[in-house]
Amino acid sequence: MRIAVTGATGVLGQEAVEALVAAGHEVTGVTRRDRGVPVIEGRGGTAVIADVFDSNDLARTFRGHDVVINTLAKVPVGMAAMRPLAWREDDRLHAEASVAIAQAAATAGVRRLIQESSAYLYPDNGSDWIGEDLALAVRNQAFRPRVREMRAAVDFATSGRSAVILRLAQLFGRDPHTTHALKATREGDPILLGRPDGYITLLHHTDAGRAFVAALRAGSGFYNVGGEPITRARWAKDLGSEAKAKGPAKFYPEITQALVGTRLDVQRRSQRISSVRFMSETGWWPTIGPSTPGWSRR
Repeated sequence: MRIAVTGATGVLGQEAVEALVAAGHEVTGVTRRDRGVPVIEGRGGTAVIADVFDSNDLARTFRGHDVVINTLAKVPVGMAAMRPLAWREDDRLHAEASVAIAQAAATAGVRRLIQESSAYLYPDNGSDWIGEDLALAVRNQAFRPRVREMRAAVDFATSGRSAVILRLAQLFGRDPHTTHALKATREGDPILLGRPDGYITLLHHTDAGRAFVAALRAGSGFYNVGGEPITRARWAKDLGSEAKAKGPAKFYPEITQALVGTRLDVQRRSQRISSVRFMSETGWWPTIGPSTPGWSRR
C-alpha cells in the first residue's frame, strides 16, 4: 500500500514509518520543515514537506495514497504542562491540523484514515476494566481539541471510507517524557501522579509503531491499544530499576497533586484498559513491557 504519515518526525511517527516500511509498504512521511527530511529518510520513508494546516496542500500530498495515518502531537514535558499556554501548539494540531488532514484525505480519494488518540480521555475507573464502550470524560473545555479531532475522523468514515481511531495507552521508551521521568527518579525527585494502588496501562513506542501496521487490518471504529495494566506502585519500581536508582520512583505529595490542573489531572486516573478488541481483530500483541530489561534504550 501507499501510506502517508503525518507527524512523521515525532516519536510515534518515526516508529510508524519504520514499522510500515518493514512490513513492505511504500511510505511518505509528511514534515513541516526541511530538517525533518533526513529523519524520515533515516527510517526508510520518502519525505515530503507540507503545511499540515492547509487542506489544499495536504490533498496534493495525499493524492495517490491508499491510507493516511495521523500521529501529530506536541505534548509539553514534565510540570511545564501545568501552564495552559504550554498546550497551545498541541491544541492547534488536534483542533485544526487533524481536521484539515481528514478533510484533505477525503478530497484526495484516500480510502482509510488511521487516527492516533489517547486513552487518557477515559474516566477514573478504579480496578474495573475499561473497554471501548465506556463513556469518555471529556466535558472540560481542555479536551475540545481532541473531541474535534475524533469527530473529523468519524466524519471521514462515509461514502465507503473507513476510519480507525487508536486510543493509545501511556507511552514509554526513548521519548522526552520518559527520559525526564528516569532523570527525576535517579535524582530522587517526585515524578508520579495518582495513587500507588491505582492502575496504569503502558505502551512502548516500538509496539505503538507495530499497532499502526496492525490497524490496516481493523474495521472502522475505536480501539484501545496498550499492554498489561499494572499498579502505579509497580510502575514506580520498574522506573527505579530502569533508572538504576536507589529505590522506586517517588509520587508527588497529595497536596501538590491537587493543584496540577485539568491537563495533568488525567494522569491521576486509575485506568485498567483492555485491548482485547484490537488484539482479537488484528493479531497485534505488545512485546515490550515495563519489566523488560533495557526498555528505555530500545
